[in-house]
Amino acid sequence: MTLLKLIYSFLIHLIKLFLPLFAIGNNKLHEFINGRSKTFKSIKGKSLSNSSVLWIHSASLGEFEQCMPLIKMIKNNFKNFKIAVTFFSPSGYKAQKKFKLVDWVGYLPLDTSSRIKTLINFMNPQAVILIKNEYWPNLLFCLKEKKIPVISISSRFYNKQFFFRNWAYWFLKSIKTIQEFYTIDLNSKILLNNIGIKNVIVSGDTRMDRVLDIYKSKNNLNIIENFLDKKNCWIAGSTWDEDYQLLLNYINNKNSLKVIIAPHDCSDKSISSIQKIVQQPIAKWSTYSDKKDKSKKILIIDRIGFLKYAYSYAKWAYIGGGMGRKGLHNILEAAVFGLPIIIGKNYQKFPEAVDLVKEGGCFSVKNSAEFETVIKYISKEKNYTKIKTLNYEYIKKRDGATQKIYNGLKKHLIKPNI
Repeated sequence: MTLLKLIYSFLIHLIKLFLPLFAIGNNKLHEFINGRSKTFKSIKGKSLSNSSVLWIHSASLGEFEQCMPLIKMIKNNFKNFKIAVTFFSPSGYKAQKKFKLVDWVGYLPLDTSSRIKTLINFMNPQAVILIKNEYWPNLLFCLKEKKIPVISISSRFYNKQFFFRNWAYWFLKSIKTIQEFYTIDLNSKILLNNIGIKNVIVSGDTRMDRVLDIYKSKNNLNIIENFLDKKNCWIAGSTWDEDYQLLLNYINNKNSLKVIIAPHDCSDKSISSIQKIVQQPIAKWSTYSDKKDKSKKILIIDRIGFLKYAYSYAKWAYIGGGMGRKGLHNILEAAVFGLPIIIGKNYQKFPEAVDLVKEGGCFSVKNSAEFETVIKYISKEKNYTKIKTLNYEYIKKRDGATQKIYNGLKKHLIKPNI
């Protein structure tokens, strides 16, 4: 056993030992532990080992969303296949456990060889898809031992990632067990080629296909339609505490549009904190009624899964995460509807944001004064029309990643004797 593997295994067991202590009073960690305790019982009841199974793993809801078009394509062409999905975080599990095209949803166990082998034996997958950079060493080594092909999709690599460091040789060795990589960009392919990984295809970003699916789906949200009553609105999506320093002046302006706020954290505590800083009555999605809420100016979406459809009702959007260090959230869901997009100051690690800022469809601001200046600019009809076309076309010109991945994946779904 290498020293790095020994340290890694020790840390995983340490996490397992102390996690229940940290979970006291922390609902997310409690769900993290509680969900995993039911994984083996849940999958045992599904009897997947007697079927042809494709196992898809993603970290959370956002990553899984971008795989939905691929799942639909697989189900349409391999109708007898069962699809099993695992998540690392509770947000993905709770939102997608009722997704109709998936046959089983569970949590990925902590990355110990014994737990991973147990899950593999219950599932017996024909192939495994890892979305983005979900590379767990013991998982990868166990799959190699079983000769189960692993395909990495929608991955992006950077020079500064830890597994490119000399000391991370054991992690890099695990990544080299992956049969095929489908990367978002050419730079990722070059980086992988430089360390001896040649089985790399630049497929593009599956998120483009996903948001185009959303655009075409025409999901009507009755609560929003009733709340707006044919009036215009703007959306503050996936917001964090740091974002409200930009938004509050405009939100509390009596002359501004109706506002839909969809915070990243939908917990009661988070919603209460928003209610305290906003100087007017707020309607909540979970308790909405026309009689008491229709006349209010602000609607908070306190449920996961509706924001991506809500953008279709807005004139423009502010996307959160860019004022802090938590990471900018998905701007593509708004861009596909042609919305002018405003974001915070920290966006440089997100290529789509860099592109759209450069092209003039997305605007980065540092303070509330800049925020309101941008609003004045995008409110002019000539500017608004130009941005609307620009943002939609940015998405449309980049579709097709799902088809490329499917074309490469299907050979792993056809058994040699068929």
